[in-house]
Amino acid sequence: MPVTKAQWQACVRAGACTYRPDGPDDLPVRNVSWNDAQQYVAWLSKLTSKPYRLPSEAEWEYAARAGTATAYWWGAQMVPGFANCKGCGTPHDLEKPIQIGLLPPNAFGLQGMGGGVAEWVQDCWHSNYQGAPRVGAWTSPKCREHVLRGGSWLSEPADIQVSSREHYDTNVRYPAHGFRVALGE
Repeated sequence: MPVTKAQWQACVRAGACTYRPDGPDDLPVRNVSWNDAQQYVAWLSKLTSKPYRLPSEAEWEYAARAGTATAYWWGAQMVPGFANCKGCGTPHDLEKPIQIGLLPPNAFGLQGMGGGVAEWVQDCWHSNYQGAPRVGAWTSPKCREHVLRGGSWLSEPADIQVSSREHYDTNVRYPAHGFRVALGE
């Protein structure tokens, strides 16, 4: 599931995360930059002595698809009640996403893989996959934009398809951006 505001607040209390978001604790943390997400994974890794990080773009899509080859993890068409977005058939609030855990998980047991918050991944933005590494994230020391996957509660149904990609400036916060973490080198 995406990192919640309550989980983020633990990092703030520890002095490792500097951004102080608003909103209820049981919602995904939002309005975070890619750099903010890096503060969180560094803190979590140090706290647990485990190698937490953002997932690569390929890992995110694999997890979101959960063994399917369709536009959405549940099938080829939008089905009301499976995602949180504008036009997804769930309660919609222009101010915030819905609570985590209210929508069904995919076949891998993952929730919020469509809509909710657009999720930062480790990869730098490239307009296509030509030249992408076969394993791991596509990174660069001078990366100014990073990839977001999954769309948000402000997205249209077409923008939360498993293959949909967005990009945004690495150090800029936007209200619809959040993240989830992955474990491993």
